[in-house]
Amino acid sequence: MKEVSLHVGGRIRLYRKAKKLTLLELSQKIHKSKATLSKYETGDITIDIETLFDIADVLGIKVQQLIDFAPAQKHDELFAKTSGSFFPQRDIYIYFYDGRVGKIIRNLLSIDHDLGRSTATLFNDIPDLEKYDECRNLYFGTAEYFDMVTNFSFENQSNRMEHVTLCAINPFDRSEHVLGMLSGISRYPVLPISIKCILSPVPLKEDESLKEKLILSKKDIKLIRSLNMFAVEQLD
Repeated sequence: MKEVSLHVGGRIRLYRKAKKLTLLELSQKIHKSKATLSKYETGDITIDIETLFDIADVLGIKVQQLIDFAPAQKHDELFAKTSGSFFPQRDIYIYFYDGRVGKIIRNLLSIDHDLGRSTATLFNDIPDLEKYDECRNLYFGTAEYFDMVTNFSFENQSNRMEHVTLCAINPFDRSEHVLGMLSGISRYPVLPISIKCILSPVPLKEDESLKEKLILSKKDIKLIRSLNMFAVEQLD
């Protein structure tokens, strides 16, 4: 299946860039030519299993992260499989407001529902929705579904000491967007932080209205002071 080779090649390129490795540097580490590695990434050559494990080892990832290909499925079949999940679709759009730079940060969460305990990839701070693989940070992890919430746990693919968790209240209507909370380590300043975010099944317009929803409100501040915990009010 050509689409499998294309997917695996794209994953190799994604994690190679996350590790800040050039084609030449990775090809030398796996003892292949630069031209051969390039053809792996474009899907022009099928990769043998030994080379696949060599690549995963050099990139410091699990081989499953390269072969998480999900064949296209009918909508009703996919919905049945993912009926307990936060959103049945593969891609979820996440937005939060970064006060350090004064702008909305867009992110893409890609979930693979077909690998048992669902795996998930978080593309953080993407330039635009068509260039998500040029994200500032790349995280890989898992998703767990419960009646009330969905929990995600991620590891930064360039810096293994950095872990991120995401907790989202499950929506009543699968087409609506909901609030969530991202928690992890801020690089500047170096602090443990939690961020109010919005998760949506579709891209949202990045305007003042969205910004207002992302910035901590007076109700949020009041709740934080009352509980002495970081908490946010749900969307109306």
